[in-house]
Amino acid sequence: MKKLAILFIVFSLFIPSIAFADTSKSSSQENGDYPTKEEIELLNESLDKMINEANKKLENGETKIVLEEKLGNSDQTIELGFEVNDINTYNDGVQLFSSKPSGKKMYHAYVKNTAGWNFEHRLVGEFTYGGGKIKGATKDVNMTGAMYSESHNTWIDKLDPSVWEVRSHGKFKALKYLMEYNSYLTVQLLGSGDYRIARASINF
Repeated sequence: MKKLAILFIVFSLFIPSIAFADTSKSSSQENGDYPTKEEIELLNESLDKMINEANKKLENGETKIVLEEKLGNSDQTIELGFEVNDINTYNDGVQLFSSKPSGKKMYHAYVKNTAGWNFEHRLVGEFTYGGGKIKGATKDVNMTGAMYSESHNTWIDKLDPSVWEVRSHGKFKALKYLMEYNSYLTVQLLGSGDYRIARASINF
């Protein structure tokens, strides 16, 4: 009887452990629907390459760029896009006495992740330039992710009169788990009317 009692106690203690292990495993599997640390590392490796490629295309005069790469051997992808359009041109006192261009353009940059539950961060706005200087810029952000709550902090850094950077930090918080992903987009605007992608990255 004593042996049976001891076995019963041991077995009773062992059952919760099994149940806990199964629950943890189930949660881990569900949690796998969100991007993992390894996937985030692959995302950023791809983004670093795409930023360089996008900026080369911009230097060559392309105005609409969409780059996409698969993550390893999976069908999941990371996508980086950029588009700029002339809104209008104008003449002011500077333009009449200078060979430096002036005008107004719209910019649109985005990063889109499809690893796990996907999300997307878009940054759009306009900027005016003339006489080698930035005269003004606007910013707007659109963030989407069905399984996340989204928020962002977006601002403009005036590095000098001819170089402004529009910087956006997005936050995607998983609705079910205590997980948060951060996305970063920075577009550099130049007084010459040129532009470049200064940063595009995703991390925890």
